[in-house]
Amino acid sequence: MPVVVICSLAILLIAGALLLRLEWRRYRFDRSPAPPPTPEEAALDRWNAGVVMLVAGLSIAGALLAWWASTEFSLASTVSQQALSETTQYQTVKAEQDSYIDLGSKLAEQYQQHTVAESSLYQQAASALDAGQTNLALQLEAEARSEGAQARALAPGFVCYWPYSPGTDGSISYDVTAQQGKEVADPCVQPSQDPTALQTLDPAHVAALESAARADRSTAEEIVLAGALVIVAVFFLTVSYLGWKHRRAHTLAPGVLAIGASLCVAMFAGLT
Repeated sequence: MPVVVICSLAILLIAGALLLRLEWRRYRFDRSPAPPPTPEEAALDRWNAGVVMLVAGLSIAGALLAWWASTEFSLASTVSQQALSETTQYQTVKAEQDSYIDLGSKLAEQYQQHTVAESSLYQQAASALDAGQTNLALQLEAEARSEGAQARALAPGFVCYWPYSPGTDGSISYDVTAQQGKEVADPCVQPSQDPTALQTLDPAHVAALESAARADRSTAEEIVLAGALVIVAVFFLTVSYLGWKHRRAHTLAPGVLAIGASLCVAMFAGLT
């Protein structure tokens, strides 16, 4: 589309320049005031026919510019919607994974209380058994099993992000920073969610999409400007066609300049 529009405007600019050259040469030889030609005279005048064809060509070029601008606006809208959709997906998955990690961090504190108590009670039971205090040892073991049962009851509360036991004293480790790194590489997502969302839909990716949408929208605005210049050219060409003969060059020149400006804007929009 850009190539077709630019080539069309270039051809129309050349045609307008030729018409301006012809009219300027006629004006140099005959500058006397003269009314506009009658319809019969205009029908036989090559210059008038050329202006009509040039206006017709500009109308087609304007339609092509409108189509091009519509395509760019549509593309910008599509990219903006994609950015919004991916932002929503990212924030949804991120919020869920962060909630799992926060829950795991709080749960790990309670879990560790029971595991440490369990380990300590087993050690005390072993010491009591060595000292011959069998009943005390049995009581301590019972308490230890109770602590272990409570710890096991809390264990299903960890969702995807589990603690690990670094020692034999029952202490556990729940590194939030490490878990946050894990949520990016291997998140615990629902079946309908994208497991790579936190890797591929990150803010940098969304920012790139938004930048592309802004660029497409800017291009569309430049194309609209080129179309407006085409309308300006049609206005001056029409005035030139209907005007007095000794003033036709004065109104034709701005029309040709408007075509040239439209071509420049279209070329800039097509190259960016």
